[in-house]
Amino acid sequence: MTQQGATKWADVDPSAIAHNTSLVKQLVGEKTAVMAVVKANGYGHGAVPAARAALEGGATWLGVSSVAEGIELRRASIQAPILNLGYTPPAALSAAVAARLALTVYDREGLALLKTASTEIGVHVKVDTGMHRLGAPPDDAVKLAVDVAGDPNLRLEGFWTHFADAKDPAFTRGQLHAYLDARSALMRAGITNFLSHAAGSSGLIQVPEAWLDLVRPGLIIYGVRPVRSWTDLPGLRPALRWQTVVTHLVTVPTGESVGYGRRFIAQQPARVATIAVGYADGLYRSASERGRAIVRGVAVPIAGTISMDQAALDVTTVAGVMVGDVVTLIGQDGDATLTADDLAEASGTISYEVLCAIGGRVLRRYL
Repeated sequence: MTQQGATKWADVDPSAIAHNTSLVKQLVGEKTAVMAVVKANGYGHGAVPAARAALEGGATWLGVSSVAEGIELRRASIQAPILNLGYTPPAALSAAVAARLALTVYDREGLALLKTASTEIGVHVKVDTGMHRLGAPPDDAVKLAVDVAGDPNLRLEGFWTHFADAKDPAFTRGQLHAYLDARSALMRAGITNFLSHAAGSSGLIQVPEAWLDLVRPGLIIYGVRPVRSWTDLPGLRPALRWQTVVTHLVTVPTGESVGYGRRFIAQQPARVATIAVGYADGLYRSASERGRAIVRGVAVPIAGTISMDQAALDVTTVAGVMVGDVVTLIGQDGDATLTADDLAEASGTISYEVLCAIGGRVLRRYL
């Protein structure tokens, strides 16, 4: 339990984020800038501490997914350039301009909105090269960028795309070629002096030719690889450890059950520990009977169904477990380690989602 009385917490190491960012910068070299993506509360690590650490590690840009996220960084006195990678609603435009956010444009309506501000705005035009989410088709993106460059108030800062499956280098290179063709058309129209960017974490690892003027690492600056089997950037350090405590112990007789739905039936007398984390905190219900946690240096299984505020562990094989013992969900305890990837696999999801899902009831402590 923490000094504040919290029964669940995540220890975040900003020095690890700075270190990981520096590894990315060393990889891509001096000619390529680094935009640290700190959206979704810094992938669960805390947006402001993550942003400061990434800037310390060599990032010169920050990426967010909404105007509100950008304003949070500005209110923390962070002055680095910030790009809203997502949609800017009309009601948020004045706040975005006041916060000096660079904004993404991908359609005529978005461009018309920015022109109504009649003030200087940095613009990054997004090209849809195969993701089919946000983005303008290549020919339309070129026209949008030409119009931005010709506006007396708007400033074309960037021309960018996003990869749909950077784990598939062949498909990704097809996207990259489509983007480069559009960029060439833009330059033939006489438009230059903008940042070209395409690669996030997976892309910068798998497709070095996509580094261009700037890369946008997200997951890897937090010390987790997009694919756990990849060995690139061997010096990466996980920046987060998630822990809770044992709140109760009970011996469950043979044939008796634990939790909702009676999914755990004791095959022999079982020692079961209740812990103070549930799906409202980000421990997915889908990890029931599949996930593990570490108690006293031993990885033990989740027993039964994870509920909203609590879960149970089968600690029969661990001697001396007591109320108040620290339980590790992500991190190392003694010789045992569980990673975000481990929890993701048990939950049927990906490490990105596991980290982003760690809820607001989980106290963040910065080391």
